[in-house]
Amino acid sequence: MTVPHVLGPANVPRVSRIEDVLTDLDFAAFCLWIHSNDPDIEGILTVMGKALAQDSDREARDDLAGLIEDGLGSEHARKMQRNVMETLFTPRRGTIVGDARLAGREEGRREGREEGRVKEKAERLLHLMERRGLSLTEETRQRVTTCADAPLLDLWFDRAIDATTLDEVFAAPSTTERVPAPARSPEHTADRGQGLTDPRPSAT
Repeated sequence: MTVPHVLGPANVPRVSRIEDVLTDLDFAAFCLWIHSNDPDIEGILTVMGKALAQDSDREARDDLAGLIEDGLGSEHARKMQRNVMETLFTPRRGTIVGDARLAGREEGRREGREEGRVKEKAERLLHLMERRGLSLTEETRQRVTTCADAPLLDLWFDRAIDATTLDEVFAAPSTTERVPAPARSPEHTADRGQGLTDPRPSAT
């Protein structure tokens, strides 16, 4: 007769010690999933992450880190997992965690470069309008420096070359003036406890 054996937080050990995790990383990941709704899931993830950071098999480690994230039941827990992994080690490209982190870094650099270009355009526009003798109020300066639309700043700059008033610079684009759409970015700690003991019945 087959007797069902239900596994849950009540009979599956909680990940709490690095040395226990290192004895069986795969089983520790299983235990982590079972306790993914634990109030101290961040502590559990930290213990697991510290153990993974000690694993010399980087490929297996990064793959398991990605699987752990996939197996977590909530986006909140998955975000914690990514934060823990980012703090403890740099995953390699080609894994879920690694690709997400590397993509985030590249996206951050791309956004930083774009912000720098926009800021430079705004400064050039203000300088040109001052050289042209246009009266710049604080409101006008704020309008320029807070504008994040690079094509619109380009349009204002082109107008400022010949404009005699601020109204000419900031007038709404006419039907003959095309403002290109902005370029889009490419798609882009725990309590000590007992050791991990497998609660599953052994085959006889």
